[in-house]
Amino acid sequence: MGEPSHRTSRWSRRARRRLRNRRGVVAVIGTLLALLVFFTLFGVFVTQYLPLWMTENEAAFTSQADLAFSSFKSAVDSQYELGGPQTVGVPFTLSSGSVPLLAQPTEGILEFLPSGCAKGFNVTDPGFAKGIGQPVNPAACLFANISLQNGPGGSGGYSQRIPTGVLEMVLPNRYYTPVTFFYEDDAVIQWQPGGYEDMDVNPPFNITHTAAGNTTISTSMLQMYGNESSIVGLGSQDLYSHLRYSQPVTSRGAVAPGSTNNTPMPFTFTFKIGTQYPCAWTSYLLQTMAVSGLASTDWSYTQLSPGTNLTSTTPPTTAACSSGSGETTVITLTVANVNYVQYDYAGVQVSTGVGGT
Repeated sequence: MGEPSHRTSRWSRRARRRLRNRRGVVAVIGTLLALLVFFTLFGVFVTQYLPLWMTENEAAFTSQADLAFSSFKSAVDSQYELGGPQTVGVPFTLSSGSVPLLAQPTEGILEFLPSGCAKGFNVTDPGFAKGIGQPVNPAACLFANISLQNGPGGSGGYSQRIPTGVLEMVLPNRYYTPVTFFYEDDAVIQWQPGGYEDMDVNPPFNITHTAAGNTTISTSMLQMYGNESSIVGLGSQDLYSHLRYSQPVTSRGAVAPGSTNNTPMPFTFTFKIGTQYPCAWTSYLLQTMAVSGLASTDWSYTQLSPGTNLTSTTPPTTAACSSGSGETTVITLTVANVNYVQYDYAGVQVSTGVGGT
């Protein structure tokens, strides 16, 4: 009677072990399937949703930078046109949003160059540090120049030239299109890879030609100066502009000798700028002249850069308006038979930090 009992017990133990093994296999398979589902969903998130999330973050970052440059220009315009406030601060966002634990924010580079010469400097003294000395070609520096055939009060030839300085912000976006913003001579320019340049916010350059034949020009010359700086980081940085001088310059020309009615004679106005962004300036200036109402014989446009000498009254092609060398291009716009010119000659000091001293 005892032997069958032992057999039954051994069979029962084997059955229980087989049952436990089946349960273990099911648990392992269930865990693997759960991990497979998790990694599949995670892969979809990383490859699909994460790029969309970061694209939105960088697009918002680009819009914030665009708004900051527009606000800074608006503040500077109010300063020199209205005579104040003396100091204005504008916040610049330095980084985009991020995806927690998965994607770091994109950091921008905010730089201010009070003056610059693309071809560099001659160093005549071995004791000088690199970059100290006279420009290799002063005409190729970043500058603006306005010349009047007859200056204020009917005086003789009149001319003013300033180093414009440039404020720029580089946005090395990884998911959205990389963009660089520039602010020079009171104009905001947007650059994208491939040589695309656009006048994002126009300078105050206006030409009015009436039916009676009178031509009026209004514009500005803005110099930015201060300490050269470069800022990289997270969060935001306040950028300050301090109004240092502002002077209106006007001219109605000179009265012709022997004139009986004392009517000033028309004169010639010349605007010249040295820039590294010729496509934006070319497109803007030529479009302005196209809608000015002036005859093509009353104005001329020239562009001088390495390998380029262009005279045109129609917008040139992209290849013609960009030297491709990164050097300064000198653009000249000459308008004849002008009756009245008014422009603001102003300077602001650019600084960063609390209070921007």
